[in-house]
Amino acid sequence: MGIATLMRYAIVGAGLILAAASVWFYAVRKMTPDLAVAWCLLGAAMTGVGVIPGLSGWLGLLPPWADAVLLCVGGACLLGAFRTCLLLSRLITQNQELAMMVSLLMAEDREEGAESAERRLIDEESAVCH
Repeated sequence: MGIATLMRYAIVGAGLILAAASVWFYAVRKMTPDLAVAWCLLGAAMTGVGVIPGLSGWLGLLPPWADAVLLCVGGACLLGAFRTCLLLSRLITQNQELAMMVSLLMAEDREEGAESAERRLIDEESAVCH
């Protein structure tokens, strides 16, 4: 078994792990649906590249040391991008929650303002009548 075959197995494994991780993080509400779908598609594409020999034929053209470097750098970049997307998803969720809270506070303030205006109107009418 050559280094190109090992690289193909590594690409397939990374693609499957990426797709499974994105589904799991979406299920536990740590990733937004659109980002989860994008990562699943990327994982499926990686799996396809590893499984279909025509798409992974370029691995045999690289020197053995380049395969290891490509695997390490690619894995680090994927991990960093995935963690960044998790952080982005958390910020999006917090922003939505904050917008809902502000909306509720503004509605409450409008209700209190309407009640105080109504009280002032009643007070003015009472003062005029007496």
